[in-house]
Amino acid sequence: MDLRRRAALGGLAGALLAPPFANAQAWPSQPIRIVVPFPPGGLTDVLGRMVGERLQAALGQTAIIDNKPGAATQVGAAYVAKQPADGYTLLTATSTTLGIVPALYAKPLIALSDFAPVAMLGNVTFFLVARPDLPAKTPFELASLLRAKPDGYSYASPGAGTAHHLLVELIRMREQVKVQHVPYQGSTKAVVDLAESRVDFMFLDASVALPQIEAGKLRALAVTGARRHATRPDVPALTEFYDGLDLQAWQSVVAPAGLPPPIASRLNAEINKALNEPSFAEKLQRIGLEPTPLTIESFGDLIRRDAGRWAELVKVSGAKAD
Repeated sequence: MDLRRRAALGGLAGALLAPPFANAQAWPSQPIRIVVPFPPGGLTDVLGRMVGERLQAALGQTAIIDNKPGAATQVGAAYVAKQPADGYTLLTATSTTLGIVPALYAKPLIALSDFAPVAMLGNVTFFLVARPDLPAKTPFELASLLRAKPDGYSYASPGAGTAHHLLVELIRMREQVKVQHVPYQGSTKAVVDLAESRVDFMFLDASVALPQIEAGKLRALAVTGARRHATRPDVPALTEFYDGLDLQAWQSVVAPAGLPPPIASRLNAEINKALNEPSFAEKLQRIGLEPTPLTIESFGDLIRRDAGRWAELVKVSGAKAD
């Protein structure tokens, strides 16, 4: 092979290799789409918009929020998994998406290998709430009602397979009671039906639950986590009734698998910078999220570790989804 031909082939190989690196260096040069796998109004949607605002300011590109609810977050997640791994499509991924769904469904639409970890946002606080006229003020009193009238009460959730759903299933299993599950696509309509006594109780994200509790439209029976919530110290922790039931969901940002490391690192750095700012962290805490900035590697380890933990919880609870 003569030198000219060898040089030409070398140039072609270089050209073929150049675009990914060039694209990573030029990124972002167009709007970024953040897919929220829930309807507008819930915690995940609020977080997606907050993260979008910060990324828009930091990166100089518009952040578009795209709500794609359904199938316990699988509709939105599956959409993101099929997009190019170029940093222009992100997913606000919950522990439901990355931990519960793969174990809950016989044939899930997504797998952990479909996504690249970008950034952990934080742990989520849930309140166990009931319609205001339900004759129960504690989880034990609620269990007594359910035991006295099998399948005579109903609970709502933002969707089959969400942590909200699984938490009730764990309590149901511990108490050996029967209760009807009414899944919704997100919390917005569920809250209305609960306040108007069309369903009896549910777990709600703090961002949605607290205004309803303060207004007297819902009654708080307990809060998730190992300790009481700072905003409502009068509400007991769920662990005060059920030892070891300190399960907490979390929120994060992921991208399609194959995301170039320079882009992943830039996104991780910008999101962690926001999480470490006292004013931004305070806003997150007010809506029930405890900021938890992690490196990409640490977040990836968390996903893998929690996937096994959630899978075991699904198995123990007996929860299933079609």
